[in-house]
Formats: sequence, C-alpha cells, structure tokens
Amino acid sequence: MDWSKTKTIFIIVFLILDIFLLFLFIRKYEDSQLETIGDLSTTERLADENVTLGELPDVEDSQPYLNAEFYRFMSADLQELEGQNATIREGQILESVLTEPVAIENPENPEEVTELFADYVLNGEQYTFWEYDEEDNQLRYFQTHDDLPLYYNLNAQIAVQLNENNEAISYEQTYLTSFEEFTEEQELREPRVVLETFYDRNLIQPNSTATDLKLGYYPLFVQESGGDTEAVATQVLTPTWKMTIENEDGSRNELFMNAVDGSIYDMSQVDLDFEQLEEDDETAE
Repeated sequence: MDWSKTKTIFIIVFLILDIFLLFLFIRKYEDSQLETIGDLSTTERLADENVTLGELPDVEDSQPYLNAEFYRFMSADLQELEGQNATIREGQILESVLTEPVAIENPENPEEVTELFADYVLNGEQYTFWEYDEEDNQLRYFQTHDDLPLYYNLNAQIAVQLNENNEAISYEQTYLTSFEEFTEEQELREPRVVLETFYDRNLIQPNSTATDLKLGYYPLFVQESGGDTEAVATQVLTPTWKMTIENEDGSRNELFMNAVDGSIYDMSQVDLDFEQLEEDDETAE
C-alpha cells in the first residue's frame, strides 16, 4: 500500500468536506440574517437606516373630499384684463400675450409675477408659485383653495412663458370654481405612517429626513352633470400629502400620497400640457 498516495487522498477528501461544511455554515448564516431583517418592523428598519422625521408643522387629522366645476371663460372676462391681448381656447383655456414684457430677476423666486397676477390675471391671488421649468423656460403656478394647493391639476394652473431674456411675455390659465365640500370628513394618514409607506415602497434612501409635510388636493376623477341643459364638467378632489425628503447628499425630492387611502402618486407621469384639454374636447366630440 502506497501510504503517501493514501494520505494525499485523505487530505483532499477532508479539504472537500471542510469546504462543504463552510458552505453550509455561510448559507445558514445568511438565511438567519434574512430572517432577522424580515422580523424587523418598519419602525426598526427606519431607525437602523437613520431615516427620520424632522420637525413638521401641525397637520390636520381630517379633511373632506371636494367637488369643483371647470370654469369656462367668457368674453366678459377678457374685458377686465389690462395690458394684454387675451383669447379663449376651447372655453377652458385663457391665453394671453402681455403688451409689455415683465423682467424676472430670479425665475426660482419670481416676485415680479406675484404683482403681475394681482393686477392683470383673473383671480390671480388664488394661485401660488410652484416651480421654474428651465427646459421650457416657464413659470408654473397652482391654484389654491382655502390656501391649500391643488397639486398637478391641469384644470387649475397658470403657465407663464419667459423669453430668452427671462422676461414674462405670455401666459395660459385654467381655473376651477364652485367648490363644495363633501359632508363627511375623511381621517387622514399620520406623518409617521406616510413616511413608513414611502420607505416600504423603496422611495426613501438611508440617512434621509422628512423636512416638510404639506396638505393639498389632487384630482380623483371627472364627472359630467346636467340634464336638458348644457352639461357641466366637475372634478372630485381628494386630500393629498406632499412630503419633502432631504437626502444625505443635500438633494431633495417630493413624494405625494392620497392622504385617505394611502395611494402613492407618481407626479412625473402627470402631463400638464394645456393641449391635453384640447385633445379631450376633440375626443368628446
């Protein structure tokens, strides 16, 4: 018997056995880690990844659904407008060209347009600045109701067009009117629940902080009413949370949730182009 060969075989066998046992150990360890993570509550995982709620303002406990009518502009409205040439498209869109351009010092905070709205825009005081769209060189404003913004609502916005010199030269406007509150108020989701839901959907990075929570409204659906008379288009609006998240690198992103049923809205998919209203009218015809 060649003892040298036999010893070599035993060494190889034991080496293979050790590798196999090590593999089993690693597999069992990983499984146990996954089970531990799975057993952690969302609150514990938030703490583990340092995701926190900053100092948020007092928020409402409940809020009703709203119903509002699409406003149809009339020729009488145009007579009230000064320093501009305005026309009406499809009844719902007021389009106006300013007689004199208005210089905008800072498109990210266009204070000059606030004064313009107060003097030259129908119900201009009911709109709040939302964003500067650098790609289209536009300032976008959302209509408000009781100081609550109507988020990403094609039928309740103003888009102010700037020229290459950052001067406001024209705008387009839509407007909602005849707001009515539903009788029953809806219980709203609490800030902690909102944060946890966003986190569970992988929308929040580690080491992030929720720095702001703002209530507004977002459209649920459109309906038409009216019998023998002209149909009136109305919109049902639901209370909606906007949560601002500050990331570790200093960047910010805004997340939106139906404050009643917890549905998450992807606002990047919302088309706010006024041409959508014209296409809808053509489809209805």
